[in-house]
Amino acid sequence: MTLLSSLPSRASADDRINVAGFYLALEGVSRHALQTATKQIMQGSLGHAFLPSPPELRQECDKIMRPILEARARDAQDKRIREEMKADQSRAKWTPESRARATAKWEAAKAQQRLDSAAEDTRHDHYDTSVEASMARLKQAAEDNGNEFDLNGLRSAPIGSFKQIGRAA
Repeated sequence: MTLLSSLPSRASADDRINVAGFYLALEGVSRHALQTATKQIMQGSLGHAFLPSPPELRQECDKIMRPILEARARDAQDKRIREEMKADQSRAKWTPESRARATAKWEAAKAQQRLDSAAEDTRHDHYDTSVEASMARLKQAAEDNGNEFDLNGLRSAPIGSFKQIGRAA
């Protein structure tokens, strides 16, 4: 504060009121915050060259303390979560009955997945992907388009084999 007193102050009627204002504004501020804020104010952080008002000084101190207070709050939150997890772990003991229920649920879920997978497979069984079936579909498509299908007549094209086959049909 002594350093700040070297700055020109705005007109004030009573010095005792000014000092009381600073005491009120700086209540709960750490020494580190006050020293750092003073240094920053002397380096021009407020944008003016006058002695800061009590609220301005408090705002500068709060800016400095914000990351520290947020870190403390995060640490407290993490500690609370760890304590809750530890308490839950002590309560969550597996009994033979609860283990059997969990196993039954898991087995039921796996069985349902197998059924779903089998149903998906049967939906695709009607579509034959063998070479002979594919050739038959290509010949049919060529005939439907009024062309003759000739596999040997396919010419190389840099656009991909699927478009070549489609062109042949």
